[in-house]
Amino acid sequence: MAAYQMSPFAIFSCCIIGILCIISLSGNGFIFIVTVLQWLQKRKMPPCDFLLTCLSASRLLTQFNYMASYFLPFFYSPSIRKMFFFSRVFLHMASLWCVSWLSIFYCVKVINFSNSLLLWLKLRINLLVPKLLGISMVIFMVFSLPSIFTFHKFNKPCNQTITPPTSHEPEDSMWIRFFPVQITFTCINFSMNIAATLLLLISLWRHVRNLRKSGTSVQDLNTQVHLKVMRPLFITLLLYLLFIACSITMTTGFFHVQENQALISEIMISIFPSVHPIILIWTNPKLKDVAAHMLNIRQRA
Repeated sequence: MAAYQMSPFAIFSCCIIGILCIISLSGNGFIFIVTVLQWLQKRKMPPCDFLLTCLSASRLLTQFNYMASYFLPFFYSPSIRKMFFFSRVFLHMASLWCVSWLSIFYCVKVINFSNSLLLWLKLRINLLVPKLLGISMVIFMVFSLPSIFTFHKFNKPCNQTITPPTSHEPEDSMWIRFFPVQITFTCINFSMNIAATLLLLISLWRHVRNLRKSGTSVQDLNTQVHLKVMRPLFITLLLYLLFIACSITMTTGFFHVQENQALISEIMISIFPSVHPIILIWTNPKLKDVAAHMLNIRQRA
């Protein structure tokens, strides 16, 4: 049998995916190590750091899960592959919930509305963030139960044909079963990010309008804080939109997509978890200071 020959485009795409993987591991690993070390030093973790720690940890574990699936596929029994898939779905959704609640957290802290609900949230958001993240994951797991039961029902030995399944067949079946609940909660998270960005935009517009009416300069501290928070949220929305579009294309055309199209989709999907940590480091003062200190040390060395 002739050896499988990869096309130049496939080799180039795999190199890009590998580079994005390294960037993702480096960025998320840096965030996780810095936030955990600060927690060990101060014996307390602010809500923002808690979300960053959970986000980086879930992305790191997801990355390790993918790497294990790619490099060690022949060492897994079907039951272990199912366990890896279920954990991957859980970790992937946990990272999306962390992104959403991080956007909501920044939004509630910055917006300047006289609404009683928003004022109540502003006072209690620090205590609510861990609970909201936990409740979100519980809700996702509850809604995932029908997909799990359906998958196990149709994949029992008595329901399988005599022909042995291919190596990718169980995972393809799992993707199909979990696609509705995954895309539903992904869109919910995306809508939460849109809502947070729109609220910040409205708050900024009202603030600038009031400043202009009073004849005050619009370049005050509150305006700068709004802009500082809105820029990364806008970039996150664009990355999120690209991620959703490619995920839907990849999943709905799972069996019909061409190799080149699949590789392009994988590259596009990998951009979000790879670039987003860089944005978080760039916009977070603590992380930015640590990164700048490390780079300065390296430059001097």
